[in-house]
Amino acid sequence: MQNPSSVPDANDGAGPLREAKGTPRSGRILLIAAVTLAAVGLISLVAVLVSAWMGMQSWPGFMAAAYFCLPLAFLLMLVSVVSSVISRGRS
Repeated sequence: MQNPSSVPDANDGAGPLREAKGTPRSGRILLIAAVTLAAVGLISLVAVLVSAWMGMQSWPGFMAAAYFCLPLAFLLMLVSVVSSVISRGRS
């Protein structure tokens, strides 16, 4: 029989749900959004390039996603880096 004090906590740092020390939840969400936008933008750009290579006309939504998602992802990553530098400077 296990002692209740020896039972590991659900978020004891051993599982995939652990928070990295010094990384706030908002910063992690910001990075996930940036990576998602970058992936969508790159997939859209590849779709536009492949359709142009095949001599077809691509869907305008792919072009719009490539135009807007990639710069937004870059800005979100820049905001993440700046906020990280500011938070490290305070500690």
